[in-house]
Amino acid sequence: MMAVCSYCQSTLLRDADSVRDQGKMSAVLEDYSRIQIGMSGLWANRPFSVVGRIQLRYEDGLWNEWYLWFDDGRAGWLADASGQYVMTTDLGPATDAPAFETLRPEFRYNRDGKSFVFSDVRTAQCTGGEGELPFSVGAGWQARVADARSGKLFLTLDYSDGPARLYLGEAVTLEGLRVQLSREPERIAETAGRLPGRANVLDCPSCGSPISYQAGRATQVICPACQAQVDCTGDKTEVLQKATELSRVVTTLAPGDEGKIDGTKWAVIGVMRCHERDEPSSVWTEYLLYNPSRGFQWLVESMEGWERVMVLDEWPERFTSMEATLRGKEYKNLYNYASVVGYAVGAFNWRVKVGDITHLADYKGPDGKLSKESTAQEAGWSLARPVTAEQIAQWFAKPAKAIPAGAAAVSDSALKSPAIVAIVLLLLINLPLWLASDDGGGIFFVTLIAAVLLWWPAGKEMKD
Repeated sequence: MMAVCSYCQSTLLRDADSVRDQGKMSAVLEDYSRIQIGMSGLWANRPFSVVGRIQLRYEDGLWNEWYLWFDDGRAGWLADASGQYVMTTDLGPATDAPAFETLRPEFRYNRDGKSFVFSDVRTAQCTGGEGELPFSVGAGWQARVADARSGKLFLTLDYSDGPARLYLGEAVTLEGLRVQLSREPERIAETAGRLPGRANVLDCPSCGSPISYQAGRATQVICPACQAQVDCTGDKTEVLQKATELSRVVTTLAPGDEGKIDGTKWAVIGVMRCHERDEPSSVWTEYLLYNPSRGFQWLVESMEGWERVMVLDEWPERFTSMEATLRGKEYKNLYNYASVVGYAVGAFNWRVKVGDITHLADYKGPDGKLSKESTAQEAGWSLARPVTAEQIAQWFAKPAKAIPAGAAAVSDSALKSPAIVAIVLLLLINLPLWLASDDGGGIFFVTLIAAVLLWWPAGKEMKD
């Protein structure tokens, strides 16, 4: 029905026996995707070719929807978000779909005897397109979609153009699709973050400091100098928010560090320092790693040691507040808590903000720690396995003594500042009693003991 000229971005709409020029379509941002128009592959023993793309942007990031033609004449969609891929085909109207406004992440929806759990419910704007598409999109076109998972199966309810339509498929990998003519890593590194014909600006638009990593590999950047949040998904970089100046946090790894893990080179592109909402002394650091061919993974450093974390394409077959089952193996609930972002620097594949709260449920099992993370907009699962400090040192070619076994010291202890405030208040409250009481020495001694007890946890944390 619609085609976008790759040369001039004109949008051509087929109407009966004529073709009408609908004006210009915005160019797509060349991001870290390995997919491109002309790529071919095989799904369910059916050959396909990629013929079109729309790029969808929401408040905290963007994703791509690639339109496919199969050799048997049918069509499909290959969604590409943060290095995860799902293949779906249109099954027609979803007559039993609930109203879009009532849906929330983790709500359940039954289809053909299977229970699907919604992982993502959001409204997004179409910001660009290319190639051939089965419907007309243009400025202001919105996608209203709800995605759900059941194991490896994937389901989308699409409310964009009226009553919900049902798309059903599964999580896939490009290797599993046996793709050909995908973008090479060198090409991704050369073009990521650029719009056709435009230079890639990597200087912070807030303070002018250089940002030394390719923004297109992860579209939300936090300036290491001024903490400004910079969005790189439009035709120019935009400062979303100028954050309150934060003290520079010292972390074991930093953006720009590179390591070789299982023979593959990974770069640290983003760093977050988080703490428990209800127990601020519980602090950990999360490192976002990127490789052009392999996508993203995480390393987490806490007082308990190091973990290597992979976001799961396959969700547990079942889960409750007490247990979960993944690939036939049982996991028992360990902790339930809320994580708060206290500091962030570098590039991320979504918009990270200081103060962001994520609810987590951790489950212990035979293959490591299974975690469910959820916010008001989305939910996801990941699997963490322990890694030794010696292994981290080997991966990143650092001296063993530079990699602590537990959480690295921070520039300002999580307990130090509250302890100082409490001690000052204690002294101010008791000062009049010292001056007015006949037993000022006794009051001073008791106050001194109280101050020591207040300072002891902070001092112990810094020593550790």
